[in-house]
Amino acid sequence: MAALPRRAALCLPALLIAGQARAGGRVPPFPDWIGRTARLRSEAGDARLLLAADGSGLIAVRAFFACRPLPVLSWRIAANGQELAYRRASALVPGRVIAGMARIDAEGAALHWIEAREELAEFEGFVAAEAARHCG
Repeated sequence: MAALPRRAALCLPALLIAGQARAGGRVPPFPDWIGRTARLRSEAGDARLLLAADGSGLIAVRAFFACRPLPVLSWRIAANGQELAYRRASALVPGRVIAGMARIDAEGAALHWIEAREELAEFEGFVAAEAARHCG
């Protein structure tokens, strides 16, 4: 087997961790999400979710080819840390409030996102809190 160049050997652990996060890595419990922006991907589209420590937050969603950062009006995490209930502003109807919930499965491998219907979302890791204002 050929020896790896030093730079490649130093980067290998980071690449393995990144690959694990994309290919079925564990979804952290919701208390770990507070103050961080989570990147989420589903068939319905991508989202960025920031849960603020004061019980509010921000979610950026793509609606009709436009990115909409929307306020999360309130959120609550279940005692087990695996369920999140929230209320957010609608992207399409001003003044309308959307109630949603998310649930991490028992193995921590899948994230079930439920608003109008249940979606399976892929957790892609955390980014800086400011990223909650952008979809891309």
